[in-house]
Amino acid sequence: MDRQGVTKSIYLLGNTGSGKTQLIRRTHETLRGRIQVKAIYYQPNAVFDASRLNAAGIPAVIRNEAFPSPAVTEDVAEEAGDQLLFYEFSGRTGYSLPRNQEDVYRVYLFSVTDGDEKPLKYPRLFKEIELVVVNKIDLLPFTDFSLAQFEKGLRQVNPLVPIIKLSCRNGVGLDNWRKWLLELYGLDVVEESGNLPQLGISRL
Repeated sequence: MDRQGVTKSIYLLGNTGSGKTQLIRRTHETLRGRIQVKAIYYQPNAVFDASRLNAAGIPAVIRNEAFPSPAVTEDVAEEAGDQLLFYEFSGRTGYSLPRNQEDVYRVYLFSVTDGDEKPLKYPRLFKEIELVVVNKIDLLPFTDFSLAQFEKGLRQVNPLVPIIKLSCRNGVGLDNWRKWLLELYGLDVVEESGNLPQLGISRL
């Protein structure tokens, strides 16, 4: 029996400059067509971000609604096959979005340039998410950011939330992000052809 297409949604939260649009683009690249990626922006000034994604072959639209609605989901999820819908919110605008559906995940994208004390400063934000992605780890040598301090503060607020550390710029850690996404769909990390993903894994 053929597998039915699955649609999952990610509420992607993060401050301006944290790399949300870049993460969506890199997700499209690393999944290599196994899952179709689409983006829905809830920021009126995101026209340039949406244009960049469309130019890269990723359907992206801007919505005027404050939060996602079932009608919006139906509008962008008409095609067959597995789909991943990114709903992008800036800053703390959408941090209180409820996870009211089984296939909806709240992911906070955090840049090392934002400071390692943020989990203690904004505990509610970090309590209500299913995943923390720490981006721009390639910049760690040029900042005072401490991963240990960040994780210590995060664990005081949310002891169990997973953390993925990566750099959208150079690709380090993107294989862990890819693995997390594929597991949401019950898909094997290794391609059916036996090819290994290009990011983070090398052949002997």
